[in-house]
Amino acid sequence: MKSSQNELFRWADQIPAASWIDLSNRPSQQAAEAVGAEWDGQRFKVPLLGVQYTIDPVRQRIERANQADHLVSYQAGVILLTTLSISKGVPPSGRMAVPQELPGGRMFFTGAHGIALGKLAEFYAKYSDQLIERSVRLGGEMIEGADTAVRLPGLPYVPLYVLCWRGDQESSARAIIGIDDRAHFHLDLAGIFALTNILVSRLCR
Repeated sequence: MKSSQNELFRWADQIPAASWIDLSNRPSQQAAEAVGAEWDGQRFKVPLLGVQYTIDPVRQRIERANQADHLVSYQAGVILLTTLSISKGVPPSGRMAVPQELPGGRMFFTGAHGIALGKLAEFYAKYSDQLIERSVRLGGEMIEGADTAVRLPGLPYVPLYVLCWRGDQESSARAIIGIDDRAHFHLDLAGIFALTNILVSRLCR
């Protein structure tokens, strides 16, 4: 049963029709402008963590730009449809918060919705140079902070932050994922959770 549930929520073409209806209820140009994306009259073009996606609301299809045969993950699809449907177009503040500090975040980001910091810290402890290289490849840039700190473009108006500290004889390596403190104007908490999951996956795979 558990296996079939995982298969059910694996790819973007399995997203419920209700999510597409939410998007159809909003003027397309308004949706694009709100997230800092592009609307060409037929499709949205939205960058997500260094990858350009196209969203076709008529065909209800999400694809990687120039990679139509590449399967798009369910989580990426949810992020893209959610932000196009609900974003209020608020520019980023440039102030970092951890997801738990966002409205409602303290209750939401626990248990099954805990941020995958352990996996990120473990990868950093073994492959710190690779983590930096992959961050830059995704459009990130080094910033001041921690032993290693990077800012990455999650969505055009939703920057993400990765801060890592090396371990020593007394403590293990640790990591923090931060996000712009206005992220809740662009995504719900489930979408923010999905965004952190994709970040960790792309940095640590």
